[in-house]
Amino acid sequence: MDDGGFLVKFDGKEIARCYAVAFDYDEWKYTVNEKDTKDLPGVKRITIDVEE
Repeated sequence: MDDGGFLVKFDGKEIARCYAVAFDYDEWKYTVNEKDTKDLPGVKRITIDVEE
């Protein structure tokens, strides 16, 4: 991303670089950049790093 963004990791593994990420606990899904929705895998740790 030119102006920064987020780096999303599940259990230390890089999943996505994006400008928006959302998590739905009830449906156990996550959405990247408001359009790409996927099922959450069985993860123990989710980290989001800010990139500048």
